Amino acid sequence: MKKYIKILSLSFALLVIGAFGCKKVAIGFLSDNLRYSANPLTVNQGVFLISNGIISDDSTPPFKITLLNIRHKETGLKEESFFKQYTVATWKSAYNPLTDTTLALINAKRSMEKKEPLTVLEKSGQFMFTQATDSVPAGEYLIDLQVENPNGKKTYTGITSIIIKPVAEYEYVNTPYFLALPVGSETAIRFPYDDQWIDQAKGQSTNTTLTIRKVADSPNQIVLKVIDKNGAVFPGKALQRRPSGNDYLKTLSTFAYKTTVTDTAVLYDYAQARFPDIYWDSQSNGLNCYYRIYEQYIGSIDYADSKGWNPPSQIPYLTYTTQPVKINIRFNTILYKPGKYIYELKLRATKK
Repeated sequence: MKKYIKILSLSFALLVIGAFGCKKVAIGFLSDNLRYSANPLTVNQGVFLISNGIISDDSTPPFKITLLNIRHKETGLKEESFFKQYTVATWKSAYNPLTDTTLALINAKRSMEKKEPLTVLEKSGQFMFTQATDSVPAGEYLIDLQVENPNGKKTYTGITSIIIKPVAEYEYVNTPYFLALPVGSETAIRFPYDDQWIDQAKGQSTNTTLTIRKVADSPNQIVLKVIDKNGAVFPGKALQRRPSGNDYLKTLSTFAYKTTVTDTAVLYDYAQARFPDIYWDSQSNGLNCYYRIYEQYIGSIDYADSKGWNPPSQIPYLTYTTQPVKINIRFNTILYKPGKYIYELKLRATKK
C-alpha cells in the first residue's frame, strides 16, 4: 500500500512540473531574439557562399524573410552596390577538371547571368553570396531584415554583420627555382644555395624569379614567358615536360583545358578561379609544375658564390663552364580571381 501511495505521489509531482515548469510556445510566436550563429560572417570577395540559416529562438514557421537594407557599420549609410546586378559566370552543373577539357564542354555547363551580390533565402534566412561581391567594396556591413510569420511581422535592425574580405589575386605556394643536370644524366649538379629561398612572397629564389601580373579581366588565360638573365626570351617550345620514369610530371597544361605554344610564350586557357582547381590539391605532387629546358637552349648557367652570400642585398654569382647542362624548373602558384595573367619566369642565373 505504501509503495502504491509513493507511485501516486510521484505521478502527481510530475503532472505539477509539467503544468507549471514547461511553458508551451504559442502558435505563431515571433521572438525578438532572432539571430545568426556567425556574427560577424566573413565572406571572401568574389567567392560563392551560402551561409547557415536564421536561428528562430522557438519562433514558429513558416517564415517570410525579406532583406530591407545593408549598411556600412561605421557610417550607417546604405551600400548601393549590394542592390545592383552584375554579370557573373554561373555553373549549371559542377565543373569536372578531368572531363571538362574543351571550351565547348565548359560552356555547356555554365552561363553568364545577372546577379546581385547578396540575396536572402525567404524561408530559411540563409545568405547567398555570389561572385558579384567582387564589385562590393571590402568592409563590414550591418544587415536589416523583416521577418513575417502567421502571428505578424517584425523588423530586425542590424540582426548581424558581414565582413566582405578582399582576396589576393594570386599566391606563390612555394618559391620557383631550377637545378642544373649534365647532359645524359638525371642527377642534379648541386651548387651552393641553388634552391634556397630569398623571398617566397615575391616568388624569388637564388636563381629564379617569377613575376605575376593581371592584365585583363578576360579571357581566363595564363601567358607564361621565360627570359634569361639579360632579358632574352626563350621560345615557347623550349619549355618541355620533365620526364619521370615512363611518364611526365605536371605542368600548367595538366590543369588547363587548352595549351598554345608560340614563338615567345606558352598560353594556358583555364575554366575558372580558383586555378588550379581544388581537385588537384590532394593529388600526387599537389600543384607543383615541373619543366625542363634542354641543353640546346642553354648558353651558360651561374651559381651563387657561397663566400659572398648575403641575400637579398648581395648575391654574387660564378659561371659554370665545366660541361653542357639542361635545367629542371619547378614552381607552384594559385590564382584566386579570374582573368588574364602574365607569368614572367626570369632565370636570373642563366644565359640563353
